Amino acid sequence: MRNETPSPHARTVFVQAVATLALTAAHHVYGGIIYQSHWRLHGAVLVVPIGAVLYALLRVYRKRPSARAGRIAALAFTAVAVVFPIVTTGLFEGFYNHVLKNLFFFGGASHDLLMRMFPPPTYEMPNDAIFEVSGIAQVVPAFFAAIAAVRFVGDLVRAGGPRTPGQLQPGDHFDRRHLVTVRGERIVVPDERRIVHLQFRRFAGCPVCNLHLRSIVRRHDEIVAAGIHEVVFFHSSADDLREHTSALPFHVVADPDKHLYDELGVESSPRAMLDPRAWIPIVRAVLVGAIAILRGRAKPPAANPHGGRYGLPADLLIDTDGRVLAAHYGEHVDDQWSVDEVLELAARPVMRRAETTLRPAEAP
Repeated sequence: MRNETPSPHARTVFVQAVATLALTAAHHVYGGIIYQSHWRLHGAVLVVPIGAVLYALLRVYRKRPSARAGRIAALAFTAVAVVFPIVTTGLFEGFYNHVLKNLFFFGGASHDLLMRMFPPPTYEMPNDAIFEVSGIAQVVPAFFAAIAAVRFVGDLVRAGGPRTPGQLQPGDHFDRRHLVTVRGERIVVPDERRIVHLQFRRFAGCPVCNLHLRSIVRRHDEIVAAGIHEVVFFHSSADDLREHTSALPFHVVADPDKHLYDELGVESSPRAMLDPRAWIPIVRAVLVGAIAILRGRAKPPAANPHGGRYGLPADLLIDTDGRVLAAHYGEHVDDQWSVDEVLELAARPVMRRAETTLRPAEAP
């Protein structure tokens, strides 16, 4: 029977949606008091059932993500999150009611235009800083909830759609492989003692890859303490990689001919660079990388990197017995697991094994 692993983006949607609802509740309570408008207090009360519905749907989905009930719950969860915290609260209440209102007001819009767009008593012209700032603040978590919702829907589509040849899914088996790192170390995957987080990155010196791996380096002690073995693949030669990865505290493996990439369905596509979700991460990574190069802390990538510039990232989490616990094939250059997602995904089988070990001792 296939192991079921829910998308880690579902939890992010929930956390950011709840943050949005909490902000709107506080904002409406404050507005209801200072403007003596009881209908605002009623609006604050509505966030409780909305949050409860989101939590209930999330639980159903996470319990059985591949079952029919789980997928229906996932779609309902997404719809509720989009309609209420994202669109109603973030886009309408936060952006239109406050961001746009303040831009028009302080930008010198005419009184007639302001009254048509923001008629009283529904709207108040900016006269209280706390009310306006708390209203504008609703946009921030709603924005992050929207990003996570897009990624969550992408995971749902991939889970229900045809599988690219070679791509692994939770419950599949990863065949035992003996690998040699760029430092000449010999390692075996699966690891009999630790869960392996297998990362497929792009070329040596890739700015987005380097920025992402910095987050892995910063929390490597935490990752090791969680019983996770990091193994990172690049489709560059070992010689090229040594110049860029010598300081990394985890294992790096060169696959210049993309043997394992092709075998496991790790793709290349122009959408790696053209997907709008990748543009901001690319700009940020290039700027950070340029500063590091100018300071002599990094070396520039090759002008024509081996394997091309259109590689897509991928992440696999492999248990000690070779069973794939979770799999993620990226849709653009920066579509990869964060450290928090890796730790959360790895904690589930560890907890299950601990519970299994304790049960015999608990029996009467």
